[in-house]
Amino acid sequence: MKTALTSLITASLLGIASYASGRAFDAADFTAILFTTGLVAWTMDQYSREPRSLYRDTLIRLPIAIKVRSTATQAAKQAA
Repeated sequence: MKTALTSLITASLLGIASYASGRAFDAADFTAILFTTGLVAWTMDQYSREPRSLYRDTLIRLPIAIKVRSTATQAAKQAA
């Protein structure tokens, strides 16, 4: 929510400044500024956090048999 609010306020202030200087400010400019500011604010928000650890405390063990015979090996033994 903070990112969207920052984007909207920045785009509005730049629109007011553009209008005060006499330059035409249309919806395309507003949308481009809104998107760019939102992207910058989102990026800053993502990089300001502590990254999550990829390691877990406990290991996940799957119940899979270690010795598995393939059908090709069984077929070769039966043919011999």
